[in-house]
Amino acid sequence: MSKVSVIIPVYNKEEYLERCLESLLNQTYTNFEAIIINDSSSDDSEEMIEKFANRNSKLNVYNFEENKGAAAARNFGVSQATGDFLYFLDADDHIAPYTLEVFVNHIGEHPLLVGPISKATTVIQDHYLVDDEDSEDDQETEESNDTQINVYQYRGAKKKKALRRKAIVNILWNHDFVKQHQLTFDEHLTYYSDLSFTLGAIGVVESVAAIRVPTYIRGECYDPIDHPSLRQNPISAKIPDFLMAYQRLKEQFGKCDGHIDKYLDKDFLRFYHRSITNTIIKDEEYLSIWFEELRKSAQLVDPKTRRNSGFFTSREMKTLLEDDESKLLKKIRIRHQYKRVRTAFSGRQALYKELYRSVFLKRPLKEERIIFESFAGKSYSDNPRAIYEEMLQDDNSYEYIWIMNDPSKRIPGNAKKVKRLSLRYFYFLATSKYWVINARMPGYMTKRPETVYLQTWHGTPLKKLAHDMKEVRMPGTTTEKYKKNFYLEAQKWDYLVSPNDYSTEIFKRAFKFHKTMLDVGYPRNDVLYKKNNEENIAQIKKKIGLPNDKKVILYAPTWRDDEFYKKGQYKFDLKLDLEDMKNRLGEEYVLVLRMHYLIADSINTEGAEGFVYNLSSYDDIAELYLASDLLITDYSSVFFDYANLRRPILFFTYDIDKYRDTLRGFYFNFEEVAPGPILMESSEVIDTIENINQVEGEYEEKFEAFYERFCSLDNGTASRQIIKRVFNGEK
Repeated sequence: MSKVSVIIPVYNKEEYLERCLESLLNQTYTNFEAIIINDSSSDDSEEMIEKFANRNSKLNVYNFEENKGAAAARNFGVSQATGDFLYFLDADDHIAPYTLEVFVNHIGEHPLLVGPISKATTVIQDHYLVDDEDSEDDQETEESNDTQINVYQYRGAKKKKALRRKAIVNILWNHDFVKQHQLTFDEHLTYYSDLSFTLGAIGVVESVAAIRVPTYIRGECYDPIDHPSLRQNPISAKIPDFLMAYQRLKEQFGKCDGHIDKYLDKDFLRFYHRSITNTIIKDEEYLSIWFEELRKSAQLVDPKTRRNSGFFTSREMKTLLEDDESKLLKKIRIRHQYKRVRTAFSGRQALYKELYRSVFLKRPLKEERIIFESFAGKSYSDNPRAIYEEMLQDDNSYEYIWIMNDPSKRIPGNAKKVKRLSLRYFYFLATSKYWVINARMPGYMTKRPETVYLQTWHGTPLKKLAHDMKEVRMPGTTTEKYKKNFYLEAQKWDYLVSPNDYSTEIFKRAFKFHKTMLDVGYPRNDVLYKKNNEENIAQIKKKIGLPNDKKVILYAPTWRDDEFYKKGQYKFDLKLDLEDMKNRLGEEYVLVLRMHYLIADSINTEGAEGFVYNLSSYDDIAELYLASDLLITDYSSVFFDYANLRRPILFFTYDIDKYRDTLRGFYFNFEEVAPGPILMESSEVIDTIENINQVEGEYEEKFEAFYERFCSLDNGTASRQIIKRVFNGEK
């Protein structure tokens, strides 16, 4: 068996190392050595590496006394390798169990074999997969003898496809080939050091072999804000490195291979067009910093390639060669304006966004105008509603704007109802002094410095939130994207409402929020103290249409991150046996369903009419709390609010192990703290309700401890306290 040397540079990767090294040690191909270079990590990476190395002799560990960078670490790893093949693995990534076996079995006489880099959401099997048999026009396909995996040949100008975003990882290299051509990583470069290695190889081979089997999983950065990975650093930090790389690579490879020369020129022009000009528009001072290196780079571009680089880029390259910085800046501005105008007329929403940025934000700010929005316009509800209705009690001159998906809904007071994402929506957001909102805003919404953003949020957290979540598994996003977007949103908040001291500490950390925290309780809970009486409850039941002669069970579960049809469409499998509940409880109770707004439309109650009331679309859940005699929930934050009423709470948590350990994770030991029984089967729920008085007595002590920890700030005055602090300027 041929031996593989796996080279892993490590710098502050303690959170990722275990998964990386476990994936290596679980390989079906066992004849390998791991060369792990600890590049002077300041976290616990060294201790973790040593722990693994002590258990397995295949791991050879080297420690640098000072940080030298990935290029130096990889060069050192190559110098220590004794294998027939080399394979580079990043410490924050991991590989499928069959990876080395697939590569060794298919490299044959090829000097290198390239595999794809997959996303973190890619599903990897225990055995390698059979790839598609189709091949692209620009490829030759070589059928392997021992499997159905195809090996594709990239020739001529197509060899550059093997660069796959300039990454060295997931390529198996013949060690003798590397030695023969003295391939090394450029230690002068930080972000683009891989190119000197890969281009050096592509320049001397007739073709590059590649497979498509998912073998290598790009790990997601768990903390892209405070501890970003190298590739997540801002583009402004990478641009000087890119310019140096282009100049050095042109000098090294530009004349030895025409395909590489053309590739480098096109890559420079593409990078200039997509990244450099956009960065300069955001901060024009960068142009002066980079101008000389840009000019040097422009001089190296083949004249024909430069002239054919597009209308704007070719003009700007010509200006660079003329050494005219001010003229270049004017041309970049013209390009940017053209791009904005063109984008604006690509669709209605694009036009509204452009009007928001270029017109509405320049209109005078209305000091007395307040925007209210709840759950992205889905309802007139929650904390914004409570604050608004409290403000209606005052004699003031405020202009109230309610953002709603359905402006035809009737609401009290004289607020203007504005359809979300309409042209008026963008206008009022841009010109309002105050925003009162309980969920995140679209990322493209710029907030004026003088606008006051009151974020009320919408619950006490049991489940891990935002930056406290290690990995995010939601449709349409990645961990990195989710956390970065959440961070950018939270930086816009001026005030954040907290329902209790427990939440305050979590919000500060999970949202990375460092402005004014309002520790006053939740406005939406004020009504639970003001209307918790027989007269008001009877009125609420009459308005809703619930029978007065029966008790009310409220079922309000949360949604599951991983249960969805597609982005924006979640599903929910109702585990309660409605027929059994109706048969056993129907004489005394009715059941009200209040599903999370993300799953409200996916519930089927056919056959349970007269017993089940699906009120998921009912705006005011607080009225449902008041109308109910007991609550069934799971991990939803509703139980924190409902506890203010001191009524029984049952926890139907049939998937608690998965939800706690896999999906989200909890902030505290849920089973120990829960102020009611933990139930796993529908029959258990029914049994408990039939003996509710006994159960209530059993949990009296736990309930009181829970109430003291999570409900002590609520007393019916949260809305009034917020109005005094935010709108009246009182301390």
